[in-house]
Amino acid sequence: MFSARLLAIALVVSGISVLPLAAQTDSSGRPRYALRQQSASDADRLRRPSSQDSSEAKRLYKVGVKYGRAGLFRQAAETFEQVVKLNPLFAEGYFSLGHAYSDMRQWQRAINILERGLVLKPENKEAIRRLAHARNMLDRDATQAQDALETNGKRDLAQCSHASLSVKGLSPGTTKPANDIDLTKIYRVGPGDVLAVSLNGSSTAKRSLVTVTAGGLIEPDGLSSPLRCTGLTVEEIEAEVRSRQPGLTTDVEVSVSEYVSHTLIVSGLVKEPGVKIIKREAIPLYVVVADAQPLPEAENVTLLRHDTNESFVFELSKPTEMNMLVRPRDVITVQVKPAEFYYLSGAVASPGEKPFRRGLTLSQALIAAGGPLKDANEAQLFRDSGTGFLGASRYKIKDIDSGKIADPRIQPGDRITIIK
Repeated sequence: MFSARLLAIALVVSGISVLPLAAQTDSSGRPRYALRQQSASDADRLRRPSSQDSSEAKRLYKVGVKYGRAGLFRQAAETFEQVVKLNPLFAEGYFSLGHAYSDMRQWQRAINILERGLVLKPENKEAIRRLAHARNMLDRDATQAQDALETNGKRDLAQCSHASLSVKGLSPGTTKPANDIDLTKIYRVGPGDVLAVSLNGSSTAKRSLVTVTAGGLIEPDGLSSPLRCTGLTVEEIEAEVRSRQPGLTTDVEVSVSEYVSHTLIVSGLVKEPGVKIIKREAIPLYVVVADAQPLPEAENVTLLRHDTNESFVFELSKPTEMNMLVRPRDVITVQVKPAEFYYLSGAVASPGEKPFRRGLTLSQALIAAGGPLKDANEAQLFRDSGTGFLGASRYKIKDIDSGKIADPRIQPGDRITIIK
């Protein structure tokens, strides 16, 4: 009879990774983690390695650990990938690879790798803890992404400084969901930022400037070991310093001396295109556009959301619609408005496709088409309501000319038929 561990390994070899039962559904009963099929090549690699491959895997494992301790997580992950290829039965290789992916916040990859390691060594408490953390973070990120999609409504007013943008305040009458308000008020430290750190907080305390490494670490004077600070606010960093150095007073001070990590790109019809640095987790779109100074011929703004790869289009003539929050690595393009048209047919002197301009009315559209022919009586206006179906409206031309009814405004894409 197989033991539980051998059965689990046999299932992996056959192409199925085993998940803890509790991870497959949440409290509402919806699926969270599904069984993941593996390829035949994965199964082949689970054969016992040669002594040469095993020795090389151990050597590379030590190299990967050094990369990880130095905060070079990408290099660590690449090295541990080689480790588990050479020795697919090396559980610690999977655990370290999952750790590296967690450090890079690649939660799904971390989950997949840690699950494979736990099949080989299910009693490893640290790996179980790290797997639970990765699942929680994946769920949190998914929830935040969904909340962001559902709350792209009105945003807070803000002020900005030239080239380096920061939110100074919120309009008293502006309302918006709490999670978005928070984004305009906080800054989470990232790689490249320069922090000013003062320990023991007196006027004579030594103030050191430290740069956050690519791996998210700082090592200010007075700390015994590097501190991972990426994704933390300065308040959270201060609390972490105090917890590591119990002998320090509560007056530890950390501030951002130079903002570097939060960048976005502005291009197109602006006086000052290029990379912009923002000093918050998010900032309203119109703040960024105003800072870049649109050219006179600019009409439209396109926002490409980095996280979701979604694209949004706004008109510069409607600033109230440009309150969507811009986030790091988003791309903003200012451009001319695409040509728009309306269409005339029937009893007019010059039917066909006509260029649209804002504010155009039905009687003006008729004049632009050379005017209605003799005995023309009625205008039928067909408009797509957004459902793909055309809705029709009828207007007596003489009623518009006499002022009996209002002259209706035309919209892009309208189809107008003049009948006798």
